[in-house]
Amino acid sequence: HASAALQQWAVGEAAWRDAYRFALVRNPWARQVSMFHFLLETASCAKPCGQRAAHCDKRLLPQAGPWLASVDLATPRFRAWIRDMAAAFPPGHPQQHLFGARFHGNERDAWYNASQISWMVDGRGAVLVDDIFKLEELQQHWPTLQRRVCSLRGVPYADGGLRKNPSMHAHYSRYYDDQTRRIVAQYMQADIDRFGYTFEQQQGGG
Repeated sequence: HASAALQQWAVGEAAWRDAYRFALVRNPWARQVSMFHFLLETASCAKPCGQRAAHCDKRLLPQAGPWLASVDLATPRFRAWIRDMAAAFPPGHPQQHLFGARFHGNERDAWYNASQISWMVDGRGAVLVDDIFKLEELQQHWPTLQRRVCSLRGVPYADGGLRKNPSMHAHYSRYYDDQTRRIVAQYMQADIDRFGYTFEQQQGGG
Protein backbone atom coordinates (compact mmCIF):
# COMPACT_ATOMS: atom_id res chain seq x y z
CA HIS A 1 0.00 0.00 0.00
CA ALA A 2 2.96 2.32 -0.36
CA SER A 3 2.67 5.25 -2.76
CA ALA A 4 4.89 5.44 -5.82
CA ALA A 5 7.03 8.08 -4.12
CA LEU A 6 7.49 5.91 -1.03
CA GLN A 7 8.35 2.85 -3.11
CA GLN A 8 10.82 4.88 -5.15
CA TRP A 9 12.51 5.98 -1.94
CA ALA A 10 12.54 2.41 -0.56
CA VAL A 11 14.11 0.68 -3.58
CA GLY A 12 16.38 3.50 -4.73
CA GLU A 13 16.44 5.58 -7.89
CA ALA A 14 18.35 3.06 -10.03
CA ALA A 15 16.07 0.10 -9.28
CA TRP A 16 12.99 2.28 -9.66
CA ARG A 17 14.14 3.55 -13.03
CA ASP A 18 14.78 0.02 -14.31
CA ALA A 19 11.44 -1.39 -13.14
CA TYR A 20 8.12 -1.46 -14.95
CA ARG A 21 5.76 0.62 -12.82
CA PHE A 22 1.99 0.63 -13.16
CA ALA A 23 -1.03 1.60 -11.08
CA LEU A 24 -4.75 0.91 -11.06
CA VAL A 25 -7.54 3.42 -10.50
CA ARG A 26 -11.29 2.99 -10.31
CA ASN A 27 -14.45 5.07 -10.32
CA PRO A 28 -14.22 7.19 -7.14
CA TRP A 29 -17.87 6.74 -6.17
CA ALA A 30 -17.68 2.98 -6.70
CA ARG A 31 -14.41 2.85 -4.79
CA GLN A 32 -15.94 4.54 -1.74
CA VAL A 33 -18.85 2.12 -1.57
CA SER A 34 -16.58 -0.87 -2.11
CA MET A 35 -14.16 0.31 0.57
CA PHE A 36 -16.97 0.85 3.10
CA HIS A 37 -18.25 -2.69 2.62
CA PHE A 38 -14.83 -4.30 2.41
CA LEU A 39 -13.59 -2.74 5.63
CA LEU A 40 -16.71 -3.78 7.52
CA GLU A 41 -16.71 -7.30 6.07
CA THR A 42 -13.08 -8.05 6.97
CA ALA A 43 -11.86 -9.39 10.30
CA SER A 44 -10.21 -6.13 11.39
CA CYS A 45 -13.34 -3.98 11.27
CA ALA A 46 -16.02 -6.68 11.60
CA LYS A 47 -15.28 -7.04 15.32
CA PRO A 48 -17.21 -5.02 17.91
CA CYS A 49 -16.15 -1.46 18.65
CA GLY A 50 -13.38 -1.53 21.23
CA GLN A 51 -12.12 -4.87 19.93
CA ARG A 52 -11.50 -4.01 16.30
CA ALA A 53 -8.38 -2.40 14.84
CA ALA A 54 -7.80 1.22 15.85
CA HIS A 55 -8.01 2.48 12.27
CA CYS A 56 -11.66 1.40 12.09
CA ASP A 57 -12.59 3.82 14.85
CA LYS A 58 -10.20 6.48 13.57
CA ARG A 59 -12.07 6.42 10.27
CA LEU A 60 -15.43 6.59 12.06
CA LEU A 61 -16.75 3.33 10.64
CA PRO A 62 -20.03 2.16 12.17
CA GLN A 63 -20.41 -1.09 14.05
CA ALA A 64 -20.55 -3.92 11.52
CA GLY A 65 -23.61 -6.14 11.42
CA PRO A 66 -26.05 -8.07 9.21
CA TRP A 67 -27.40 -4.74 7.99
CA LEU A 68 -24.50 -4.67 5.51
CA ALA A 69 -26.32 -7.21 3.33
CA SER A 70 -29.34 -4.92 2.92
CA VAL A 71 -29.15 -1.93 0.58
CA ASP A 72 -32.00 -0.25 2.45
CA LEU A 73 -30.23 -0.61 5.80
CA ALA A 74 -26.69 0.03 4.57
CA THR A 75 -27.50 3.18 2.60
CA PRO A 76 -28.27 5.53 5.53
CA ARG A 77 -25.20 4.27 7.40
CA PHE A 78 -23.00 4.76 4.36
CA ARG A 79 -24.30 8.30 3.84
CA ALA A 80 -23.81 9.12 7.51
CA TRP A 81 -20.24 7.82 7.31
CA ILE A 82 -19.48 10.00 4.29
CA ARG A 83 -20.88 13.07 6.06
CA ASP A 84 -19.06 12.26 9.32
CA MET A 85 -15.73 11.81 7.56
CA ALA A 86 -16.19 15.06 5.64
CA ALA A 87 -16.87 16.88 8.91
CA ALA A 88 -13.90 15.32 10.72
CA PHE A 89 -11.35 15.39 7.90
CA PRO A 90 -12.49 17.98 5.33
CA PRO A 91 -10.50 18.68 2.16
CA GLY A 92 -7.36 20.51 3.20
CA HIS A 93 -7.20 18.81 6.61
CA PRO A 94 -3.77 17.28 7.38
CA GLN A 95 -5.45 13.86 7.59
CA GLN A 96 -7.88 14.22 4.73
CA HIS A 97 -6.36 11.11 3.16
CA LEU A 98 -8.34 9.05 5.70
CA PHE A 99 -11.41 9.71 3.58
CA GLY A 100 -9.83 7.53 0.90
CA ALA A 101 -7.22 5.36 2.64
CA ARG A 102 -5.22 4.67 5.76
CA PHE A 103 -1.79 6.15 6.42
CA HIS A 104 0.45 3.32 5.13
CA GLY A 105 3.47 5.59 5.70
CA ASN A 106 2.44 7.75 2.76
CA GLU A 107 1.48 10.64 5.04
CA ARG A 108 5.16 11.64 5.13
CA ASP A 109 4.49 13.40 1.80
CA ALA A 110 2.48 16.61 2.03
CA TRP A 111 0.72 15.99 -1.30
CA TYR A 112 -0.74 12.64 -0.21
CA ASN A 113 -4.52 13.02 0.07
CA ALA A 114 -7.76 11.12 -0.53
CA SER A 115 -7.37 11.09 -4.32
CA GLN A 116 -5.92 8.11 -6.14
CA ILE A 117 -3.59 10.19 -8.29
CA SER A 118 -1.82 11.48 -5.16
CA TRP A 119 -0.42 7.95 -4.76
CA MET A 120 1.25 8.13 -8.17
CA VAL A 121 2.98 11.52 -8.29
CA ASP A 122 5.90 13.33 -6.72
CA GLY A 123 5.88 16.70 -4.99
CA ARG A 124 5.85 18.52 -8.33
CA GLY A 125 2.87 16.55 -9.57
CA ALA A 126 4.91 14.49 -12.04
CA VAL A 127 3.56 10.97 -12.57
CA LEU A 128 6.05 8.37 -11.33
CA VAL A 129 4.57 5.28 -12.99
CA ASP A 130 4.74 4.10 -16.59
CA ASP A 131 1.09 3.14 -17.01
CA ILE A 132 -2.17 3.83 -15.21
CA PHE A 133 -5.03 1.44 -15.94
CA LYS A 134 -8.67 1.78 -15.02
CA LEU A 135 -9.92 -1.21 -13.06
CA GLU A 136 -13.02 -1.16 -15.25
CA GLU A 137 -10.78 -1.70 -18.30
CA LEU A 138 -8.30 -4.13 -16.76
CA GLN A 139 -9.29 -7.06 -18.92
CA GLN A 140 -8.44 -5.25 -22.15
CA HIS A 141 -5.06 -4.23 -20.73
CA TRP A 142 -4.27 -7.69 -19.38
CA PRO A 143 -2.10 -8.62 -22.40
CA THR A 144 0.06 -5.55 -21.75
CA LEU A 145 0.54 -6.56 -18.14
CA GLN A 146 1.36 -10.10 -19.18
CA ARG A 147 4.08 -8.80 -21.48
CA ARG A 148 5.56 -6.47 -18.89
CA VAL A 149 5.17 -8.48 -15.65
CA CYS A 150 6.99 -11.82 -15.71
CA SER A 151 4.82 -13.47 -13.07
CA LEU A 152 1.68 -12.84 -15.16
CA ARG A 153 2.91 -14.51 -18.34
CA GLY A 154 0.66 -17.41 -19.18
CA VAL A 155 -1.83 -16.43 -16.49
CA PRO A 156 -5.32 -15.95 -17.98
CA TYR A 157 -7.30 -12.94 -16.88
CA ALA A 158 -9.87 -15.22 -15.25
CA ASP A 159 -7.18 -16.46 -12.85
CA GLY A 160 -5.17 -13.31 -12.29
CA GLY A 161 -7.43 -10.39 -13.06
CA LEU A 162 -10.41 -11.11 -10.86
CA ARG A 163 -10.84 -9.14 -7.68
CA LYS A 164 -8.93 -10.73 -4.82
CA ASN A 165 -10.65 -8.61 -2.15
CA PRO A 166 -14.28 -8.60 -3.29
CA SER A 167 -17.00 -6.93 -1.28
CA MET A 168 -20.68 -7.70 -1.59
CA HIS A 169 -22.92 -4.76 -2.40
CA ALA A 170 -25.34 -3.40 -4.97
CA HIS A 171 -24.47 -0.93 -7.72
CA TYR A 172 -22.73 2.03 -6.11
CA SER A 173 -25.25 4.60 -7.34
CA ARG A 174 -27.92 3.17 -5.05
CA TYR A 175 -26.04 4.29 -1.92
CA TYR A 176 -25.73 7.99 -2.69
CA ASP A 177 -27.85 11.08 -2.43
CA ASP A 178 -26.94 14.43 -3.97
CA GLN A 179 -25.05 15.60 -0.90
CA THR A 180 -22.84 12.52 -0.50
CA ARG A 181 -22.25 12.38 -4.24
CA ARG A 182 -20.93 15.94 -4.11
CA ILE A 183 -18.78 15.22 -1.06
CA VAL A 184 -16.95 12.40 -2.82
CA ALA A 185 -16.42 14.64 -5.85
CA GLN A 186 -14.84 17.31 -3.65
CA TYR A 187 -12.18 14.88 -2.46
CA MET A 188 -11.69 13.09 -5.77
CA GLN A 189 -11.95 15.92 -8.28
CA ALA A 190 -8.37 15.34 -9.42
CA ASP A 191 -9.25 11.73 -10.30
CA ILE A 192 -12.52 12.71 -11.95
CA ASP A 193 -10.78 15.30 -14.13
CA ARG A 194 -7.73 13.23 -15.01
CA PHE A 195 -9.43 9.91 -15.73
CA GLY A 196 -12.79 11.14 -16.99
CA TYR A 197 -14.94 9.37 -14.43
CA THR A 198 -18.63 10.20 -14.11
CA PHE A 199 -21.37 9.16 -11.73
CA GLU A 200 -23.26 6.43 -13.55
CA GLN A 201 -26.74 5.34 -12.65
CA GLN A 202 -27.46 1.63 -12.46
CA GLN A 203 -28.59 0.16 -15.75
CA GLY A 204 -31.11 -2.63 -15.45
CA GLY A 205 -31.21 -4.84 -12.39
CA GLY A 206 -28.56 -6.30 -10.10
